[in-house]
Parts: sequence; C-alpha cells; structure tokens
Amino acid sequence: MITELALLRLLPGSAPAFERAFASVAPLLAGADGCLRYRLVPTLDDPDVYLLEVVWRDLAAHTQGFEPSDAHARFMAPLEPMLLSEPIVMHLPAGEPS
Repeated sequence: MITELALLRLLPGSAPAFERAFASVAPLLAGADGCLRYRLVPTLDDPDVYLLEVVWRDLAAHTQGFEPSDAHARFMAPLEPMLLSEPIVMHLPAGEPS
C-alpha cells in the first residue's frame, strides 16, 4: 500500500462550492481500481487549503491506472476551476504508526 497526499490550494472563498463539487465526483475516486480509502480534510491553518489523502493498493494503481483514465479527467473537471494552482502531490510508503 502507498498513501498519496495532495495539497489543494483553492481560490479564496470557494471552499463550500469545492466541497459540494468534490462530493459529486468522489464516487469516481472511490470506485477506482486500487483505491482503498480516501479523505478530504480542510486545514486548520487556512480555510482555502485542503489535504486529500488517498490510500492506494500500490503506486501503479494511482499513476498508471487512475491518473491517465477518463474517470480521473471527469473527477478533476469540476474541481480544477476552483484550484488556485496545481495540486502538490506526494506518494508515501505505507507504514505502521509509531
């Protein structure tokens, strides 16, 4: 398993609309082959910054499966107009909590 972390910076004031749009396309992410679970979390530091955490079966499920897919394009389409910049994406190895 691997964890994808995506830092999402939104246009100021767009958080409520972003959350509604995300809820409408979340089934595309949840239904992706290899997606084990996800959560979208608003940061406490800035109301216009969110963290998307997705646990994937493996890196290929995300980068070779979901990323180039039509489902990913449909997932991102309603979200992109509310993003201030490209998401910052990192992949972390799954590990046991300390």
